[in-house]
Amino acid sequence: MKAGRMLIRVMMVLLITGVLAVGFSQPAQCEKPKVEKWQPSSWLPSGISWDTIGYISEYVKRMSNGRLVMTPSAPGAIVPVAEQLNAVSMGVMKATFIWPGYFPGELPVAFMHGDCFAAPRTIAELRHLYESYEDGKIMKILREEYAKHGVYLVGNLYWTLDNLMISKVPIRGIEDIKGKKFRSSELIALQLAHLGAGTIWTPGDEIYTNLATGSVDAITFSHAADMVSMGFHEVTKYWIKFPTVVGPAADALIVNMNVWKALPDDLKAIVEAAVEVGTARNAFEAELAIAEAWKFVEKHGIEVIKWSEEDARKLASTAKIVVPKKYTDNPAFAEIFKVVERWAGEKGYW
Repeated sequence: MKAGRMLIRVMMVLLITGVLAVGFSQPAQCEKPKVEKWQPSSWLPSGISWDTIGYISEYVKRMSNGRLVMTPSAPGAIVPVAEQLNAVSMGVMKATFIWPGYFPGELPVAFMHGDCFAAPRTIAELRHLYESYEDGKIMKILREEYAKHGVYLVGNLYWTLDNLMISKVPIRGIEDIKGKKFRSSELIALQLAHLGAGTIWTPGDEIYTNLATGSVDAITFSHAADMVSMGFHEVTKYWIKFPTVVGPAADALIVNMNVWKALPDDLKAIVEAAVEVGTARNAFEAELAIAEAWKFVEKHGIEVIKWSEEDARKLASTAKIVVPKKYTDNPAFAEIFKVVERWAGEKGYW
């Protein structure tokens, strides 16, 4: 009898132990980490900045051990570029890299987010202005404004824009702008118009024809490497190396707010670090490509022009004059504008 009871007890212990083992240990052995998948896009289909998104994606996959997989999608493949902010807000896209200048109608601070009134001259200056100056006040305001649209601004992917002024006729200083006809865009076009130029906007793939046919005297566009790749040295004679119309720029990595909040802290840290790594790559690649492009155009007979510091300051300072009232009437934009004004005054740029 006792032996029977003992056997029953042993069997119960074994049964309970087995249940516990199956109930607790086994799933732990079979459980696989959740894989988060993003398909970030951009506004550019090629070039240094687009390649950097692929570089960032590989970095995130490697550092997260495959728990976060970013597969870059071509601009417009999921939604049109102009709808990317709303797409992330609604969760149609979990995350993407946007050029803020596409969205000032929905988000007034976006009018300055991409290049900040053309004031900073280098990536280091733009980053300091956004993230360090006055305790990073600008980034705090930007994050607050983006959050109102249901997205989290992870950070800025800084890149070298070095937007140049090149022409068929000599423009050796600010006084030579008056009366010239430019193909330009956004804030730069407003600055040029203020200085007496005529301005039109055409898509990038029409610029070569604009110059070749003489429908414009000059253009403002990207850096020297992009200018060369598009053949603009064939239809212009004068390139202004200093000042650049816009020096550095910033794309924004935005993530749907609910997706970001649900992300484990270690993955958040990896994504934040990836943006830093991407900025470094952008700077290195652009430095090499732009230096080679300047050598190339000088060999091909382009006259390289440098303005005086005084003319450079006058050109930059027009930005604070021509910003449309519809933006300065926005409280968040106005607050950022005041921060930039203090910074630019201290640097002697305005």
